[in-house]
Amino acid sequence: MIRLTVFPVALALAAAGCEAPPGGEVATGTESPTTPIQDSAGILIVENARPVDGSRLGWQVGSAPLLSIGTIEGEGDFQLHRVDGALKLRDGRIVVANGGSYQLLVFDEAGRYLAAWGRRGQGPGDFGGAWGTNGLGPAHLFRMERWPGDSLAVCHGVTVAGAKQFVSIWDTGGNFGRRLNLGRDGRVPRCLEALPGGDILTLHWTPVPALDKVKGLSRQADVELFVVAGDGSPWGSLGLHPGAENFWHWEDFRTDGTAFFIPEPPFQKSLVWAAWGELVIVAATELYELKAFRRDGSLARIVRRENDVRSPTEADLDRYRADGRREAEGWSAQGARLFVAALDALSLPESFPAISAIEVDALGNLWVREYNLPGQEDRSLWTVFDPEGLALGFVETPPELVIYEIGEDYILGKVEDDLGVEYVQLWSLDRVG
Repeated sequence: MIRLTVFPVALALAAAGCEAPPGGEVATGTESPTTPIQDSAGILIVENARPVDGSRLGWQVGSAPLLSIGTIEGEGDFQLHRVDGALKLRDGRIVVANGGSYQLLVFDEAGRYLAAWGRRGQGPGDFGGAWGTNGLGPAHLFRMERWPGDSLAVCHGVTVAGAKQFVSIWDTGGNFGRRLNLGRDGRVPRCLEALPGGDILTLHWTPVPALDKVKGLSRQADVELFVVAGDGSPWGSLGLHPGAENFWHWEDFRTDGTAFFIPEPPFQKSLVWAAWGELVIVAATELYELKAFRRDGSLARIVRRENDVRSPTEADLDRYRADGRREAEGWSAQGARLFVAALDALSLPESFPAISAIEVDALGNLWVREYNLPGQEDRSLWTVFDPEGLALGFVETPPELVIYEIGEDYILGKVEDDLGVEYVQLWSLDRVG
C-alpha cells in the first residue's frame, strides 16, 4: 500500500508464527563456514557465507500472538495511534509509546489498560514532537528505549523558541526523573537510540538548502552519527554516513513551486543502526556489511555476509507505478495527473538493497532482515548472528509485524490492519532447536 501526505507545495509518497517452508531444512549454523580475520588496524572482520536457501534455524515463532492490544472502537485509552515503541517490563507489564497522544500507555500482562504516563506539553515531564524528516526519511519524534537501572528513556521534541530534542528518563512506576537536552554547538540532533551503558546515539542532518535545485533521485550524504553521554557531554562521532534516497519531481512550467516529494521511492537505499552490547552497529542497506563502532567513534568490528546482488527490472518498476495509480483513484483530476507524472518520471535503480532492518535480542544476538524482492512481500526473513558476529541461520517472523523488542522467549511489535488500526502484539519465541 502506498500512503500519501499532501503538503502546501508537495505531495509526499511513503511506501507504505511462521514455520519453515515445506521441505525446508533446519540449519544450526554449521552449514555456513565463517572465518574471523584480524586486520592490521586492529579491526575484527567476520566474513560469513549465506545460509542455505530454504534452511531455517530451529527457533520457532508462535503461530498466533499470545496477546494483542488495540481496538477499532472504544475508549481513548485503547486507541493506539502512531505507536513507535513498546517494551515488556520484568513484572509482565507492557509499556507502549503512543505518539498520537504523546503518552506512555501501560497495560498488564493480560493486555488490560492500567495507566497513562505523561502528557503533551512543554514542561518537565511533558512530551512533545512532530512528524518530520531526519535525512533518513519520515520520522516521528516520540520513541522509547530501555535505560540503565530498569528505567525508560523517551526521545521527544518540544518547541520553545525553536525546535529542541530531549530525552526524558522515567522509572517503571511512572515517575518522571530528569530531562536531557541533546542540542550542542547550535545544532539540533535527533535521538536514535539509548545505549545499554546510559549513552545516547544521535543523528545530525543538514537539510538541502535549495530544494528547487534537487531533482530526480538523490541521496542525503552528510548524515552524522555521534554518541552523547548521559550527562549531555559528547563522546565521539561515528562519522558521516549516506542517508536515505528520495525523489523530487518538479514541473518546469509551473511557477508556484509545486513538487512531488517521494521520501521512500521504490527499492530505496537507506541507513539502519542498533545498539549491540557496548558497540553501535551502523549499516547502509545496499551492502551486507555491518560496521560496529565503540562509543568514542572508533571502528571495532565489521560483520559481512555473502549476498547475491540483484537488479530491478522495468517490470518491477511498472508494478510499483500501477500500485500508485490505483492509490490515486478518487483524487481530484489535477492531483491525480501530477502524481502520475511523478510516477512516470521515476528512474530504475542499479540494484536492490541487501537488508531492510536490524535488531538485537536480549541475549546479544544480531538479527538482520533480508530485503524483500518483488513477490516476497508476504515474508519476513532474518539472518541471526551470535554475539561475535557468526551467522547462525535464518529465522522467520510474522510478515506484517514491526518488531520493537526481542526477548529471551518473546517478540513484541506492532501490526496494522487494512483500516490502518494499530495493534501491539506479543508473540512467543522458542529457541529450542
